[in-house]
Amino acid sequence: MIVFTDLTDSDHQHFAQDLFESAFPEDERPPFSRLKRRDQSKFHFLVASNGGDNDDDGYPVGILTYWTFDDFVYVEHFAIAEELRNQGFGKAVFLNFMMQHSDQVVLEVEVPHDEQSEYRIEFYSSMGLFRNVQYYEQPSYYGTDSLIPMLIMSKYELDDDEFLNVKNILYSEVYNISVK
Repeated sequence: MIVFTDLTDSDHQHFAQDLFESAFPEDERPPFSRLKRRDQSKFHFLVASNGGDNDDDGYPVGILTYWTFDDFVYVEHFAIAEELRNQGFGKAVFLNFMMQHSDQVVLEVEVPHDEQSEYRIEFYSSMGLFRNVQYYEQPSYYGTDSLIPMLIMSKYELDDDEFLNVKNILYSEVYNISVK
């Protein structure tokens, strides 16, 4: 059974930080120390564990960070511990999360350029997410002008207006870029 525990309540904070910093390149994640300064009413950092009960949150298998907005939930980071990958934990964790969020769920994925990035798109597609066709670039977390070409995948396919709304909210709320 997959159990989600908020990072602040978890016994596995070091696991969460280590996985967060090792699973994502520095330019695709904010500094871990900055996460506590985010709007906690919108931003959530979960530690996913296998098993556990009321007294124990089990052994950690992964992390998932997400934002809640009026029209959608944005999954910012999702990773399974390297030694537990390809054992079904990723699918179990993500499907569990999706079942808890019946509304629109969106996430960014790398434009396919190697086997790993292609696998990632196949992984999310296998759980019913759509690969939206609109062009998207992820802004830098570090205030530079560099943009990383990405794709937006979503639970329900986005039309152009919905896509623009998602992009504008991500740019302003997550990346702190004023939208024109």
